[in-house]
Amino acid sequence: MSQITVRQMNFNFPEEIDRYWCGNSLFKTHFFNSITLLFPDGEQFMLRTLKRQLKHIDNPQLKQEVSAFVGQEAQHAVQHEKFWHNLRQQGYQFDTYLRFLRFILFQVCENKLSIKFKLAMIAGVEHFTNAIADLILREDLFAEAEPRMKELFEWHSAEEIEHKTVAYDVLQNVTKSYFIRVLGIFIAYTFVLGFVNLGLVIMLYQDKKLLNFRVWQEMIQFLFTKEKFVLKVFWHSLEYFRINFHPLQRDNLFLVKKVIG
Repeated sequence: MSQITVRQMNFNFPEEIDRYWCGNSLFKTHFFNSITLLFPDGEQFMLRTLKRQLKHIDNPQLKQEVSAFVGQEAQHAVQHEKFWHNLRQQGYQFDTYLRFLRFILFQVCENKLSIKFKLAMIAGVEHFTNAIADLILREDLFAEAEPRMKELFEWHSAEEIEHKTVAYDVLQNVTKSYFIRVLGIFIAYTFVLGFVNLGLVIMLYQDKKLLNFRVWQEMIQFLFTKEKFVLKVFWHSLEYFRINFHPLQRDNLFLVKKVIG
């Protein structure tokens, strides 16, 4: 039986949530706001791809895990999208961003890439999100965040760790090519980092904070000097390039219990 649990969540984000909800940090708030803009459509791309692959999977255990993965990712998409209302109420406009994102995801990636490269891209994205989730929970990155946003990101992080093997195992079920696996993670990181940074710039610009000294100071501290987010995610990401890599080699399932028991 699959150990992955589909949890029916129902987050509510009242309009009085602070504009800079992540510890009053402009940079961290908009960095994670940008991730929230990316997640819903990104999750839809992943769950649709893996759902279509179900009929080609002979392993009953993996089939159950894929079904649970699809259920969890659907919940992530729904719950993050709820916060878009708050962002719009705060005056942010991102419909053009979403149209561009959906064109790349659904018209280019979904329609043009072969199943091997789609799965390789998804496995790469999952490794990236697992690296971020590990850091969020291991170092309590949301300790000073608004409680409902803290709960949202920590629940999502726990489930990313819980289902961390699924996309990789589906890829291995289709192809064990090291070249395709590595090319997939390069595509994944280019895609995720490109859209996260695009969303970040859009929101900072609309907030009239793009050239604010405080923002750049917070960026350097968060990414390189204090939390060292980039360096820690980079070192975690390097694990993926081992010939015999498997997501279970990193012992972090205990972090799930910190959040959801």
